[in-house]
Amino acid sequence: MHLFYPRYHAQGFYRNTFLVDRPQEIARAEKSNREWNNIAESGCHFTCMAMIGGVDPATLADAAIKQGYYQPDKDLPARALDGQRGPLVWDQNVPAKKGESFTFPKVWHAGQGRLVDLELVCRRWDDYLSLKDATRLINAAILQGRHVVSGSFEHSVLIAGLSDDGPLVWDPDVERDSGAARRRLQAMVEGGLSLRAWGQREKVRKFTVVEYELRVKG
Repeated sequence: MHLFYPRYHAQGFYRNTFLVDRPQEIARAEKSNREWNNIAESGCHFTCMAMIGGVDPATLADAAIKQGYYQPDKDLPARALDGQRGPLVWDQNVPAKKGESFTFPKVWHAGQGRLVDLELVCRRWDDYLSLKDATRLINAAILQGRHVVSGSFEHSVLIAGLSDDGPLVWDPDVERDSGAARRRLQAMVEGGLSLRAWGQREKVRKFTVVEYELRVKG
């Protein structure tokens, strides 16, 4: 078993961190899962990207503000705190297409003790893959030194290691209110949840594979 990341972050620990530039953009979707545009309800993919960069999700969210990272999603109607209706503003999983990149400037990297620019380059985004095909692509990407976000079309998990049972995942959507939830959380940290087992638990049969190249500039 080989684990990739020294620090883990769960999206549910950031209910008061919103993926918007201005407070008046805080809103709740009126369809789908009626999610708020905070990290806790809309930030599974964003949390995975923060872990790839080795930084806290709230720190990464703050660094994105001045770059115009958060944009209205015309496919997600929402109602803001003041009752106004409009498209939900959130990160939209950018960069979300092969060849696209986004640079988060002047991010405080606590592990390195300095400010860095984090550039994420999307090298692949494939949906609706079989477990066999997803595993093959994940292994190939890791051999190339890339980071992989997997899961399903609806929810992202981070490929956090490799084992004899296949790729290991960190699911950022974890709870902490019960003993069973805390045990599941700890098991993931210790490499106890494979992509195969996660798919069985969540009843996912078709998987997503997103490959990122990380560039860190001092």
